[in-house]
Order: sequence, then structure tokens, then C-alpha cells
Amino acid sequence: MIFTTTFAAAALSAVLSTAAIATPTWQSDYTTALAAASAQQKPVAVFIGRGEAGYATVVGGGAIPADAGQMLAKNFVCVYVDTDTAAGKSLAGQFDVTKGVVISCKGGNVQALRYTGTVAPAALTGYLTKYGEAQAVATTEKAGEFVVAPATYAPASQNFYPGFSTCPNGRCPNAR
Repeated sequence: MIFTTTFAAAALSAVLSTAAIATPTWQSDYTTALAAASAQQKPVAVFIGRGEAGYATVVGGGAIPADAGQMLAKNFVCVYVDTDTAAGKSLAGQFDVTKGVVISCKGGNVQALRYTGTVAPAALTGYLTKYGEAQAVATTEKAGEFVVAPATYAPASQNFYPGFSTCPNGRCPNAR
């Protein structure tokens, strides 16, 4: 009887701890995400991939680790850009990423990280830890499989890419 009760308590504990794992809420409207990031003073985490749940394919192994999922849910405004759609392909083009992750500083105005390609689970967790707490960003960290030379962007005082932005309201986070 004691063994059965102990086993049942352990099983219930495992179920409850699994249920307590936070998962991010994925937004598809970038303008809404930027407004939320500004209001909540949270960074934006943009996952760029293909298909219905393509945000998971951006991470090696095809799944976002539980610790990264919890950080995303608690500390970030999360956006999934599906490049299978015309709007998604256009927005991904503004970030110069066809698959990867773009993380802004708090408030969403400046790019902190532009990672091109598939990110390792441990690296994703590290980036989320680093940029979830960062108050200011001096330069955009560029990492991943196909790092390209930086383009010329607007000064940090402007929240748009002059002359060629198709981001909603011209407000993709500026690279520095």
C-alpha cells in the first residue's frame, strides 16, 4: 500500500511538473508584437522558418528546449515568420534571414542578434539568457551558417530602414 501511494504521488508530481512548463505564445503580426514589446519593455524573439510549426525547425533537433521555451514565454514577445507565405517571405527578407532567429533589445527597436540557419539548442538558451537581460545593445551580433557583411542601416535614433523598408510601419529592429 505504501509503495502504491508513493508511486502514485511520484507520477502525479511528474504530470504536474510537466504541465507547469511554460510555452511561448507565437504571434504572427509583427506590428502587434513590436507594440507589445515596447509597452512591456521586453525583447522580441523572431523565429523565421517554414510551415505551420516551423519555429521548432529553426532549432537543431526540431524542438525548442524546455528551458528556452520557459524563457521565451516569460521574458520575450515571440513572433513566428512563416516564409511559406508571401508576407512572411517579405518580412524575412527585411531581416536578411531565410531561416534563423532575430532577437531585439528590450522594447524591440534594435537588433541584438541575427542568427542565420539552424541554432543548436544550448546556443539558443545562451542567447535567450544573454539578450533577455540586456539593457542596451552596442552592436548586432551576427552568427550562424551564412553570416553576410552588414548592410547600411539607419542611425540608432531612427526606427526604420530608410528608403527600402517594407516592415510594418518601417520598424524592423535596426542592426547596429
